[in-house]
Amino acid sequence: MKQAPSGSRALCTVSAALEAPQRVMCAGRAVVVWMVEGDRPAVIDDRCPHGNARLSDGYVLYGRIVCPLHMWTFGADGHAQAPGGRMEAAGPMPQAYESWISEDEVWARVDG
Repeated sequence: MKQAPSGSRALCTVSAALEAPQRVMCAGRAVVVWMVEGDRPAVIDDRCPHGNARLSDGYVLYGRIVCPLHMWTFGADGHAQAPGGRMEAAGPMPQAYESWISEDEVWARVDG
């Protein structure tokens, strides 16, 4: 079991993150948790910078989370890909958080 760094928290089970993106409130902020390639967790802010939609209401496609509003996709690093490349209307990109699996839980270091 990995030693949990200061400020880290268990967010959800791996099985829940495999089933669908999970919205979790942590340290006063909403984050979305999903699995990349089935064995690696991803944790970023649960807000699309384009339409302010919850990314957790979207789905995962090829390891990227897809925003349900305008189909922007986000990688585990929080970087977006936008249909047509139109990103000038976007606010700040979601922050990505260090995450890992311990036992059957996804952990992350999310600072408030």
